[in-house]
Amino acid sequence: MNNTRMRAVGWGSRYRAGRDAYRRAIDPGPYGLPRLRILLAFPALLLILGIVLVTLGINGSSSGVFFSQVSYGADPDLIAGHPQATRSDEWNVQTVWAIAQVEQGLPLTNGTFPGGMDATLPQDLPRVDWSVAFRPHLWGFMLMDVDHAIAFKWWLPGLALAAAAYAFLLTVIPRRPGVSAMLAVGFFFSPLFQWWYLSTTLWPAVWALVTMTALVWAFRSPSRRSRWNFSALVAYLTVVMAMGIYVPFIVPAAVVVLFFGIALMIEQLRRGARWRATLARVVPVLVGGAAASVVAVVWLATKLSTVQAFLGTAYPGNRSTPTGGNGPLSFASAVGSSFTQALNEQRAGFLGGNSSEAATFFYLGIFLIPVVVWIIAREARMHKTLPWAMIGLATSVSVLLAYLYLPGWDAIARLLLLDKTTPNRVRLGMGLASIALVAYVIAYLDQKRARAGKWLAGAAAIAFLLSQLAIGALAWRRLPGMLEPVQLWWLWALLSAAAIYFVARRRPQLAATAFLIVTVAGSGLTNPIYRGVFDLRETDVSQAVVALDEAAPKTWVGVGGGLTTAMLLESGVRAYNGFQGAPSAGMWGAIDPAGVYTLQWNRLAGVSWVAGPGEPVVANPAADQISVSFDACSTFAQAEVGYVLADDKRLDLDCLSPVRTFDLPKSSLSIYRVVAP
Repeated sequence: MNNTRMRAVGWGSRYRAGRDAYRRAIDPGPYGLPRLRILLAFPALLLILGIVLVTLGINGSSSGVFFSQVSYGADPDLIAGHPQATRSDEWNVQTVWAIAQVEQGLPLTNGTFPGGMDATLPQDLPRVDWSVAFRPHLWGFMLMDVDHAIAFKWWLPGLALAAAAYAFLLTVIPRRPGVSAMLAVGFFFSPLFQWWYLSTTLWPAVWALVTMTALVWAFRSPSRRSRWNFSALVAYLTVVMAMGIYVPFIVPAAVVVLFFGIALMIEQLRRGARWRATLARVVPVLVGGAAASVVAVVWLATKLSTVQAFLGTAYPGNRSTPTGGNGPLSFASAVGSSFTQALNEQRAGFLGGNSSEAATFFYLGIFLIPVVVWIIAREARMHKTLPWAMIGLATSVSVLLAYLYLPGWDAIARLLLLDKTTPNRVRLGMGLASIALVAYVIAYLDQKRARAGKWLAGAAAIAFLLSQLAIGALAWRRLPGMLEPVQLWWLWALLSAAAIYFVARRRPQLAATAFLIVTVAGSGLTNPIYRGVFDLRETDVSQAVVALDEAAPKTWVGVGGGLTTAMLLESGVRAYNGFQGAPSAGMWGAIDPAGVYTLQWNRLAGVSWVAGPGEPVVANPAADQISVSFDACSTFAQAEVGYVLADDKRLDLDCLSPVRTFDLPKSSLSIYRVVAP
C-alpha cells in the first residue's frame, strides 16, 4: 500500500513538474507577446511536413480526372479520396497550362494560341522573369520536375495559411499554443479554402493574417526591429497578393484588415497614447505597404496592354456588383457548414449552383457576437477601455453583411471597392473576421478570468443549431437527396454548437477540438490525396501529336470534348484551344475577321470547338465558355489549320485526311491532316 502511495506521489510530482515547465516555456514576454521559439515552433513543424509531402510528390490536384478518360482500371497514383471534376479551374486550367508552359520552356509569352498569350495575367503561369520572385509557389517549376513542382505549388500557400493563422492566434492568445494550432489547422480545412484551393484564394488570406499580426506587434512591442521585420514580410506578401490580381478575394480581406487596423489605433488613443506616437507605431507597416505598391504599380505598368484588354472584355470585364442582391437561400448557403460533406458528393442542393459556390466557413466567431456585445457592455459598465479590436472585427462583418443583404448604399460600397467582389467571395472576409473574433473572445475571457453566463452561451449555441435544423428540415422536405451523403449533419451541428458554447464558457481546448473535428470531417477529403500529377504528355496520343508536329509544325484545332483541348495544350503545340485570358487579337482576327462575334469571344473563357458546317460560328454555352464550330473545308480552316484532334463523331471528313485513331475507355481520339477540298 505504501509503495502504491509512493508511486502515486511520484507520478503526481512529475506531472506537476512537467506542467510547471510547460507553463514557463509558453509564458509570454513582458509585453504580452509570445516568445519567438513558441511563435516559430508550429510553422517549423509545418515546414518539415511540407518538405516531406513535396519530396513524395503528394498533393491535392484533381488532375486524375483524366485517368479514366485515357486509361483502364484504378489510378495507381490516387492514394485517397477522389478527383473533383467541379474544380476544373485547378485541374483543367491551371495544371494543364502549367504543363504547357513546362513543355514550351517556361516562356513569358505562351505560344499555344496564335498570337501568343501573356503567361502572367490572369492565369499566373510558371515562367522565368523577375516577377517570379513574388510568386513563391511557382519556384518549383524552375528547379523540379512537374510532379514535385505541382506538389510545391500546392502546399506552399496552404501551409503558409496555417502558419499565418497560428501566428495571429498565438499573438492574441500567447498562453494557448495548442489551441492556436488546432484552430489554425481547422481554419485551413475550412470548406471555402478547400473548394477554392488556388494561390489566388490563399495568398489574400495569408496577407490579411500576417498584416493583422504585424499591427498587433506594432502597438504592443517596443522593439523597432520586430516592427520593421514584420513590415518587410507584409510588403513582400502585399506584392504576392497583388500579382495574383484576383480582386474578388483581395477586397474582402482588405476590408477586414482596414477596420481591424482602425480599431487598434482607436484603442491606443483611448488608452492615452498621442496621435504622433500612435502613427509612429504603424509607420513601418505603412512604409512596407507603400514600397509594395510601387513594385505592384511598376509590374502592372509593364502589363498595361494586357490589363486594358482584360478589363475591356465582355466577361468579367470591369464589372460592378450592386449591394443587397442576396436573399434567404444565400444566407442558408453561408451558414450551412454542417452540410459540407454533401458538397464532396456534388449534392449542394439549394446551397449553391455547384459545390464550389456553396462552400463556406464554420463561422464560430460570428456566432459569438452576442458574447462580444456582452463583453462590450461589461467593459462599458466598469468604465474600462472598450475592446476596440472586437468592435472593429464585428464592424467589418456588419459591413460585409450589409453589402450582401442591404441595398441602396452603392456609392459608399464603391469607396470600399466592394462592388469589385462577388457575394460568394465575400465569405473569405467573413471567415477571417470570424477566426479573429474567436481569438479575441478567448483572450478577453482568459485575461479577466471570466466566462459568459450559461444562458448567453447557450443562446449563441442554440442560434447556430436552429439555423442548421432549418436547413435540414427544408432539405428533407424538398431535396432529400442532398442529405444522403451527410447523414451525420446533426452530429456536426451539435459539435459546432458545442464549440460556440465552450468558447463562451472559457473552455477553449474543448472548443478548438470540436472546431477541428467539424472542419476536418467536412473538408478533409474534399481534394484527393494524389501522388504527382496525371501528365497527358505520357500518353500515346500526346506523343503522336508531338511527333507529327515536330516533323511538320502547323496549327491544331481540337474538336469535341475537353480532353482534346487538354491533350493539345500539354503537348505544347500551337492550337486554337485553351482557356484564354486577354483575347489574342491575332487568333480571333483569323477566326472572326469581320468581328461579327466580338461579344461572344471577347471574354475570359475556355475556347473549344464542335463540328459544324461553314465558316466558324461563335457561341457561349456559359459566360466563361466559348464554343466555335469547325468545318475543315471552310476558308478559315484551309488557311489557318494544319491538323485536327477530334472525338466528335459528327465531324465532316471532307477536307480531312486520317492519320491515326486511338481507342480510349470512353471515346476514341483521331488525328487528321487538313487537306484541300
